[in-house]
Amino acid sequence: MENKILFCSRNIEYKTPFGAIREFEKVRFTIKMSNDYKDDTIALILRSDDYKDTFKYILTKIATDKDFNIYTTEFFVEKKGLYFYRFEIYGHTNTLFCGRNSAGELDIGDFLPEWQLTVYDKNFKTPRNFKGGIMYQIFPDRFAKADITIKDGAKNERIIREDWGGTPDFIYNTQNYTATDFFMGNIKGIIEKLPYIKSLGTTVIYLNPIFEAASNHRYNTADYTKVDPFLGTNEDFKKLCEKAKALEIEIILDGVFSHTGDDSIYFNKYSHYPSNGAYNSDNSPYKSWYTFYDNKDIYDCWWGFKTLPNVRETDRKYLDFITGPHGVLHKWQELGAKGWRLDVADELPDLFIERLRTRVKETDPNALIIGEVWEDATTKLSYGSRRKFLLGDELDTVMNYVWKDSIIKLLKTHDVDGFINEILEICENYPRPCLEVLMNLLSTHDTERILTVLGLYTSEYPAKENSANFSLSDEQYKLAEKLLLSASTILYFLPGIPCVYYGDEIGMQGLKDPYNRVCFREDMQNEFLLDHFRRLGKLRANNKGIFSGSFEIKKEHALLKITRAFGNKFLKLYVNLNDYDVTIYRSNIKGYRGFQNNHLEQYGFIITEGKI
Repeated sequence: MENKILFCSRNIEYKTPFGAIREFEKVRFTIKMSNDYKDDTIALILRSDDYKDTFKYILTKIATDKDFNIYTTEFFVEKKGLYFYRFEIYGHTNTLFCGRNSAGELDIGDFLPEWQLTVYDKNFKTPRNFKGGIMYQIFPDRFAKADITIKDGAKNERIIREDWGGTPDFIYNTQNYTATDFFMGNIKGIIEKLPYIKSLGTTVIYLNPIFEAASNHRYNTADYTKVDPFLGTNEDFKKLCEKAKALEIEIILDGVFSHTGDDSIYFNKYSHYPSNGAYNSDNSPYKSWYTFYDNKDIYDCWWGFKTLPNVRETDRKYLDFITGPHGVLHKWQELGAKGWRLDVADELPDLFIERLRTRVKETDPNALIIGEVWEDATTKLSYGSRRKFLLGDELDTVMNYVWKDSIIKLLKTHDVDGFINEILEICENYPRPCLEVLMNLLSTHDTERILTVLGLYTSEYPAKENSANFSLSDEQYKLAEKLLLSASTILYFLPGIPCVYYGDEIGMQGLKDPYNRVCFREDMQNEFLLDHFRRLGKLRANNKGIFSGSFEIKKEHALLKITRAFGNKFLKLYVNLNDYDVTIYRSNIKGYRGFQNNHLEQYGFIITEGKI
């Protein structure tokens, strides 16, 4: 049956502006309603997330055409927050309730989902210098090493690996997994590799933790004020920032502020440090940071890991230490850091993130704050409450695991319509300033490498005990390589900043931690993939304005089509996810990656350019 009431939140004919709005920004809603409803009244019901505030807006008829009456209303919201809305149609004998379907269109029926309206701070903005760029993520112990002379200073027992590229140590009893084998990647090695990193079009490097810690991943901080001795010195870090800046590359650090290591200055469980740690004494200056129960061996810790005692992030002493005028954040930004990625942001209290933002932005208004959030950050619930990450007082943006999963699912299912809905849902929910610097990724230190995922997309994953030496078969690798061409190109065309996890660009494989964290091996690089990523980097570098401009995604000629535009120039991406080749006829098509003219192979893509 033909729909007699027309509305779609993703079409500016019905709702403008698209997506989230600022406080006091006017938003206009338009509905086309069949003449069958000519005597009915239609209302938009807007409610706050907590149901404390509800508003009713009656739509006014502004025009009539052959089949429809056109109704509209316009208003603004004074208070930032998460809101939801529905429509109600009041007839002579009954009330119709209208909610949304997965495409943002209107359906009639009880208990349908409402539409979301995110209202963010009118002054919220994100750093312009990051927009349109490319990020490169580095796991410091495994990327590059140079001038290995600093091996003293480590307080805990460590295993120094001489076999660069060897299989990392691992035991499957994760409670006892210490991650103390070090391949000795260091900051000087990263400095030497800066020209290579720049060749990918990189504008920002995200470093996994570099502070002194007992493990190779360094998520168990031992000293927030020092670079780990195996990585180098604070002066080395300062030099890295200076050298990178000269190549127009910024450096952001991993901030691990929800917990420390038990082997640290602050907790000092093993007395490796000369400090008066919280574990050692009730008179410790750090005692109030931690929560102890019946005795000192029973304390609050991160996900049950005794090596990771949780901190009270809102403890005054801890807050001052991290976010104070001369605290940890200020110190590293003064040394050259241009921002922070916050580990487990959904486990940090709002108050802590607000204080962190204040300090970071006071030190440098153009610094970037990214949160680790795996779900839609506007609707995220943690610790019993809705989080306020993206309303303007906390994060600039988040790691976009949602789109990572969407891209992988797209390549597995070929469901273009479903993919478009998932992309647009985030675009609709997130504030535009956040979208412009969204950290888009295909793999990280916490996930399997994308090439392995794509190679196994029709196969079962191996048992954990077979993970260490697993590699794709030749057939699997060939398919994964082709899928990665499309996956990465889609990633580079989406709003935000594409992030390349070190080694993905040269075809590195790996299942979960620690096998996704193996050493970078230039001698085993896939030149074909590397050339592809360099081409993508050049494409974005040459069209930075376009990739900071408008975005449109749709299905056309059975293809996925993404258009980016700025001013009178555009770039269009066509991706063929059908089980057959497709030929399209467009005079402005330029072949890319060898696809001939307007002929798209299965899993192939074409990029076009032109002027409007």
